[in-house]
Amino acid sequence: MKSSSLRHLFNRPQENQIFIIADLGLTNGGSLQRALELIDVAGELGVDAVKFQMLDSEELLGDKSAEYTYPTIINGTKTENMYEMFLGLEFNDTEWRAIKAECDKLGLGLIITCHVQSAVERLNKLDLPVNKICSWSLSHFKMIKSLAQNGKPLILDTGPIDENELNEIRAFYSDNGGGDVFVLFDFHTEKTETMNFLAIKSLIENGYEVGYTPQGRRDWLDFMAIGLGANIIEKRLTLSRIKPENGHWKAHEPSEFAEWMSRIKECYIALGEQKLTPTPDDLAATKSWYKSAWLER
Repeated sequence: MKSSSLRHLFNRPQENQIFIIADLGLTNGGSLQRALELIDVAGELGVDAVKFQMLDSEELLGDKSAEYTYPTIINGTKTENMYEMFLGLEFNDTEWRAIKAECDKLGLGLIITCHVQSAVERLNKLDLPVNKICSWSLSHFKMIKSLAQNGKPLILDTGPIDENELNEIRAFYSDNGGGDVFVLFDFHTEKTETMNFLAIKSLIENGYEVGYTPQGRRDWLDFMAIGLGANIIEKRLTLSRIKPENGHWKAHEPSEFAEWMSRIKECYIALGEQKLTPTPDDLAATKSWYKSAWLER
C-alpha cells in the first residue's frame, strides 16, 4: 500500500499507516482552554494531526445579518447569527502560538484551514508544514496564490468542483510556487445516490494523494473510502456531543473516536496487496481440509 506523504511531512512513524486527523475546528468553541484539552485528548488517542480553522469574521462575511440553523441533541434546532458565531471561534496570535506549542509538545501535527486573505501572513508566522483550504475557498484564487508563495504543499477539500477544475487549481498553485496538492474527497449532501465515492479511485489514478473528510457520523462510509484507496481521513472530535453549539451533535466523543480509529486502522491494514494471495492460515488448513481423493476429469 502507498504510504501517505503527510506522514513524512509531519514526521510521523510507521510510514505504511493511514494518516488520521482529529477535526477540532468547531468543537473548540473559540475557547483556548477547551482547544488545549481537545489537543491533549487527541494526543492520548494517538491521532497524527489535529485541524483547526483561522477565521476573520469581518473579512469573511459581507452580509453580517446572515443566519445559520443547525441541530443540537438536547436543545433541538438552533439558529445563530453567522457573524457572531464565527466571531466566537476566533483566536488571536498569542493563542495560536499556545495551540502550536501544545501540539509540538505532544508530537502532534497541526493543520489550520485558511479562510481569508488576511490569515495567510498569520499562518506563515506559525510555519506549519502544509497549507489547507476548504471547499468554499476553491474559487478564492487570490488567497490560493498567496498561500502558494511559501512553497508548501496544499490540502484542499473537494465538494463543488469537478476533476477538470481540480486540475486547474493544482496547476495554478504550482505555477505560483506551491508544492504538491493533497485532495480530501468531500461532499455536502445526504443523498446517497449523489455521493460518487468511486471518484476516489479516479483521483488516485490521476496522481493525487487522496483522503476523505466525512461530514457526519456514518462511519461505514469512512470504511468504504479506505477500501477505495483513501489513506488520509479526518473525523470531528468533541468532549461532549450534547453541548448546544454548532458541530457537536455530529462529532465523536473520545470513547467513540477511539473505537472508530481502531476499526479504521484495522480496515486499512486488512487491504493488503492488490493480488490474490492465500493467507498462511489457509495454506496450513489445506493439510487437514483439502480433499484427499482425486476425481477423474
